[in-house]
Amino acid sequence: METTDVSPQYKATSLSAPSPTASHIACLTGARLQIRSLVTFELVRNIPLPQTHDVRRSQIAWSPPSASPSGASTPPRRSSVLPPRSHRILVADDDTTRVYDLRDDNWTAVISNGSGGMGKNVTVEFGRDEDEVLIWSDFASRAMAWSLKTGRTVDIRDPKFSGKDGRGWGYRPCSEEQGVGGRGSVLALLCRSPGVDMLMLLAPKTYDVINRVELTTQDAQGVRWSSDGRWLAIWDAASVGYSLCIYTADGHLYRTISRELPDEPSEWGIEGLGIKTVEWVPGDDWLAVGGWDRRVRILSTKTFSPVVYLDHTAEICVPSASVYMEQIDARGFRSFEVAQQPATPPKAPVEKNDTGLMKQGISAMAFNKDGTLCATRDDSTPTTVWIWDLRSLQPRTILILHSPVKALQWHPSHPSHLLIQSVHDSPTLYLYTAHPFASSTSSSDPTTGPPTILSLADNIAKPVGSAPAKWSARWLTTEPDQKPAMVVGHQQGYILVWPQGKDQILRFQSRDDDDDDGDESDDSLYDILTGRTPVPPLRNSASRHSCGSEDAGEDGYGTGARSVQGLDGTGSLDDTFREKREATGGDKSVFDESGLDEMF
Repeated sequence: METTDVSPQYKATSLSAPSPTASHIACLTGARLQIRSLVTFELVRNIPLPQTHDVRRSQIAWSPPSASPSGASTPPRRSSVLPPRSHRILVADDDTTRVYDLRDDNWTAVISNGSGGMGKNVTVEFGRDEDEVLIWSDFASRAMAWSLKTGRTVDIRDPKFSGKDGRGWGYRPCSEEQGVGGRGSVLALLCRSPGVDMLMLLAPKTYDVINRVELTTQDAQGVRWSSDGRWLAIWDAASVGYSLCIYTADGHLYRTISRELPDEPSEWGIEGLGIKTVEWVPGDDWLAVGGWDRRVRILSTKTFSPVVYLDHTAEICVPSASVYMEQIDARGFRSFEVAQQPATPPKAPVEKNDTGLMKQGISAMAFNKDGTLCATRDDSTPTTVWIWDLRSLQPRTILILHSPVKALQWHPSHPSHLLIQSVHDSPTLYLYTAHPFASSTSSSDPTTGPPTILSLADNIAKPVGSAPAKWSARWLTTEPDQKPAMVVGHQQGYILVWPQGKDQILRFQSRDDDDDDGDESDDSLYDILTGRTPVPPLRNSASRHSCGSEDAGEDGYGTGARSVQGLDGTGSLDDTFREKREATGGDKSVFDESGLDEMF
């Protein structure tokens, strides 16, 4: 494992945000916005903010990736299409939003809230592209769409939610050819007017109303586009009951889904409560619905009928799955041991004047990139992670941690890497690795081992002051041929972590991410092809060597980067036939091997 410490040296609130394509990372340190390259770790921009800017109530957002540098004064020399990249970044507080462009140091856009009569800025995000900014006001009074080209603004009244974490709104997904993280054109937004839920479908650029649909829900909780942009899933509040509405892309109600009747009235343990989470399974063929009854239902998009049930039981007795329980000794050393089945994980504590029935249901549900694995958490056993194999339709591994699980994140490019974060006071993460060819029919399969424990307390200090550390961790969106990386941090700093070591930077790779002319890249490549310089070693060969601080210096990473040895056996993640398998897989459904496709 290697870590690079790029923590700020200021004793002030710090916010960090990597770009969607992992080319840069932005950090708000004191009264400055610092943007650093994730290739060379050099400081690209150091932007001073006005004294009136409220650092404590700030938020940072990157623009959606764009393949063409529209802000460049001259077109690039190279004829090949440039990879998608985020070129703009915004930093906002309660009253003002400022947008900066990495391609032009002199370009700046400032959006002021004016008198603030409609409330403070709660959520600020880029719109469908880098020329649009969406701002949600306080008390869900309005959402504003700003055009950075024309200065035109469109007010959308009575949005139901504040827009945080994409709740209640979303752009229709675009094709993968438009880039990683690219957004479509039509905006779907939930609104609440005179006690009635409304679905607004807004046109691109102009944000004119394409369709205004009065929903049949009593208290809609969210909206989700399918990845192919054909369907909209809207679910009702849990207090209303189990109610899921499927709409077409133009706003027509296709089907309303309710829970099947149980054989016995007391089977679910709780009656009257419905849906808690909704996620589309990668592949456009399946929709997963997590309920308060501790069951995940996977629906087929051909009929929107349940075809798979993933049940979470209070007592674990699954002979085909491996169960690992975290142990902590007197010295604080963490390890995993195989738990004997049947195993009973700890239940959520019941508070005074509370019932245990309210602390249950599937609150976290994550699918890997190819939709073959699913990780879930049931609130009744908050320390337990269920990892399901959707080919064999049964649990593959069950992890019982010492602390409640906070987040489950699959790597965007590597479908076998799962990052688990719990509510520790120290920066401790869990990295679960699933071999793509492992079988779930035997608990003795060596590839279904316990997760690796990443203890980063020696690499990043706790924040200064009496405020508790708010640890956060997320994957960087690296390419499939690159080694995975993540960013871990708190209010006052962050570090970059490579669990398998860093990739070696080839000499002909451009060192300046913002140099679209590519002079250094072309000249260096020409020298290699003509034999003037030796061919640098490939990444696979470089990964066989140690990844210490000396290697980091040879690879071109800036001085001062610290490297830490660890995580033996990472070479087992490499698979020569992985690419061949993906190439021959085609567009087959993840449930083909289970025979479910033959039912529909």
